[in-house]
Amino acid sequence: MQTAAINIQPEMTILDLTERYPSTLQVLVDAGFPKMKDAEKRRTQGKVLTIASAAKLRGLDAEELVRKLKDAARADQEQADVTLNQAEGLTLLPPGDLSHSGLLPCPVRIPILEAVAELGRKLEADTGKALGWSLAAASVGVDGLNQQLATVVDEGDLPDVFICAGFETFFDQKNFRRFKDKDTFVDLAPEGQNACFGDLQLRDPEGHFTMVGMVPAVFLVNKNQLGDDPEPRTWEDVLHPRFRNRVALPVGDFDLFNGMLLTLHKRFGDEGIRSLASNMLASLHPSQTVGRFSGKQPEQPTISIIPYFFSRMTLKSKVIKTVWPEDGAIICPIFMLVKRSSLPEAKAIADVFLSQEVGEVLAHRGLFPVLNPEVDNKLPEGSQFSWLGWDYIREIDIGELIPRLDKLFQDSLAEAQGGAPDGSAGGGGPKNGGAPDGSAGGGSPQNGGAPDGSAGGGGAAGRAQRGGSPQNGGAS
Repeated sequence: MQTAAINIQPEMTILDLTERYPSTLQVLVDAGFPKMKDAEKRRTQGKVLTIASAAKLRGLDAEELVRKLKDAARADQEQADVTLNQAEGLTLLPPGDLSHSGLLPCPVRIPILEAVAELGRKLEADTGKALGWSLAAASVGVDGLNQQLATVVDEGDLPDVFICAGFETFFDQKNFRRFKDKDTFVDLAPEGQNACFGDLQLRDPEGHFTMVGMVPAVFLVNKNQLGDDPEPRTWEDVLHPRFRNRVALPVGDFDLFNGMLLTLHKRFGDEGIRSLASNMLASLHPSQTVGRFSGKQPEQPTISIIPYFFSRMTLKSKVIKTVWPEDGAIICPIFMLVKRSSLPEAKAIADVFLSQEVGEVLAHRGLFPVLNPEVDNKLPEGSQFSWLGWDYIREIDIGELIPRLDKLFQDSLAEAQGGAPDGSAGGGGPKNGGAPDGSAGGGSPQNGGAPDGSAGGGGAAGRAQRGGSPQNGGAS
């Protein structure tokens, strides 16, 4: 099937653009035009606002914005062409002679669905066996997955191949880790790993978990807000007191934020988590940071921690700079599990994710570096990574440590922002919606108050709740 050519030009109006290519609306929202979600405003303001003038308003490169809009329109066409009938939710064990399930990062989901669909057609033609698969977008979150894992009794309740990003899903004893000691899974990746990772031991030395790739966390620096302060180059810099109330964190992104908590705690202990909480200004989905930096406003973060993928959305802005941490981008791994008892048939599924073709989709479209040594990950020169390490993962109880660190973070955040740990209202200066003298006052949007400053809960109640948002789930 031949798809229509995509015709998006800088002089096209926002109204014309969004009516012809509805998927471009989210790009505009991410670029700093949230009001365009309102149909009436699109009809009135969008009728006169062009792509070029919108880019100028936000200090963005018009050509880069057009390219991003074309990518969104093209992805929409691809999705329409792939009649995969995939439900939005995840089915852990889909029906079929072979089963494959998992959560895929949104930027790469459609091309990977196409590859899996092609494999299914080939398997049925060659062997007569049906491949059942359920690959939901990572944005649906892990709550449904964990609920299904809680009902699993033995390996017969598990899919033949599973893929997902994160730590808790794999290393919490309530989830997949309980099957690791039974030798249920086998790593089928070929020997070696991509040269960009240097001497890091990313392959599972015990041969159970297959690391396919990763989501790196980097810094987005607002040069307007930075002022005369030195640019943050390391995670230790981000934790420095000079950035108190100046950092935006992806708290709602379970997998990446958990990776940050675990890695920073390993390096800096409880004090590192307290410093992270003290320095948090707001909880923002990474896409929300783009387009907020067109001027110097008090509510804007100086530093935003984002998955590397979202650095693309800066669109060559003169205000925003992406900084790859000199002490290594904290990584959230993308793991694949293959049941040993399902070999050799399950190898065909694993080979799709270990192939150069899918590796390049992950690395080039999603900016998720992969271990496949044949793939050029196209990373900035000198890029380093901060990885927990297999020995550490096996020494600790991740199922116990993540909730403890999350509670420490929330309690520290509440204390730093003047609220009680349980989220009840507290006093504290303007950052908390209180009066400048520190007396209790109305809430600000970051602290759970209404945008008009009316009272809200203090401290931890003011950050974005973890879960329940369509934005949760890794690099969605």
